[in-house]
Amino acid sequence: MATNTNNSRSHIYISQRQLTDQKDLSQIENDLRGGQILFLKTSQYFEQTEVIKLKTTIDFLKKTCANLGGSIGRIGSDLLVLTPNEKIKLY
Repeated sequence: MATNTNNSRSHIYISQRQLTDQKDLSQIENDLRGGQILFLKTSQYFEQTEVIKLKTTIDFLKKTCANLGGSIGRIGSDLLVLTPNEKIKLY
């Protein structure tokens, strides 16, 4: 997220990521902490992962968004939207 000297945002970045493994979660968390809105493709991960890991992954993403004040939502069967702070909410 880019900011200018008077502390107001000059840019909001929107990125698309592919969730293929739990190893991707640290990069996703870093992107959210950096203020990015993420469109997260999940089809490959959801097809290959057992239910317990899926629940753990979704819980992690929910907690990460909540800790930052952001939101998480689903678009269709294989796309999640994650927002990084309380100023950007999903309805």
